[in-house]
Amino acid sequence: MKSEEIDRIIERYAEERKHAKRQVAQEHFLAYVYLVCNAGEVEQFMKHTRGLLAYYIDSLSLFENPFRNAQVFWLLLMFLLFGFSIYMMTDDDLCLAGIIICTGTVIFGTSLWNIVWSKWLNTDLLIACYNEIIDLIDSLQLSQNTETTA
Repeated sequence: MKSEEIDRIIERYAEERKHAKRQVAQEHFLAYVYLVCNAGEVEQFMKHTRGLLAYYIDSLSLFENPFRNAQVFWLLLMFLLFGFSIYMMTDDDLCLAGIIICTGTVIFGTSLWNIVWSKWLNTDLLIACYNEIIDLIDSLQLSQNTETTA
């Protein structure tokens, strides 16, 4: 099984999970897996998918975390500039420049915060979907192991 097909199945689950309940998305995930794989390849596909999802979760939590990107440093710079603009507003000669800088930092800081927050929510949503698939795979493998031992 190619990684591109696995990625397509995972993305399909994530998109469907945004609009449907967990059980429905899992049923469609399993149906698609059984359509794509032959009878003997399903267990191998599940193991490969689980490993790939664990890798994706690790990489998303490390590299795609927006609170570790450069945008957060720009946001911190906006906070510092906001504080400096408040200080500028206390001086009569720099009051107008302080007001202009303060409004600019509020506008750009708010838009930057919205970008960082939405990226964080999207990353968290993807990690949750990936964890759901891992839980599904683990429950299927556990049920298959108990059936073979019984």
